[in-house]
Amino acid sequence: MQPAGWVADLESLDVALKAVATELDHGLLNDRPGLESPTLERICLYFAERLRPQFPGLSRVVLSRPTIGESCALSL
Repeated sequence: MQPAGWVADLESLDVALKAVATELDHGLLNDRPGLESPTLERICLYFAERLRPQFPGLSRVVLSRPTIGESCALSL
């Protein structure tokens, strides 16, 4: 737990999420190792694998594409 009682500092989480999103921005997902077939489930796992080292207590990652009504929840 963080000193303020939060499980994770939201600013740190925001920075980490943006860093992972930047890795994927302006490129072919198929060219990324692990995303050769970029399903929403694999993208969710990609985020989980990159966030877990910074957030060892990470237990769930949820991704959604509201424009087409898709979502994925990955329990770790």
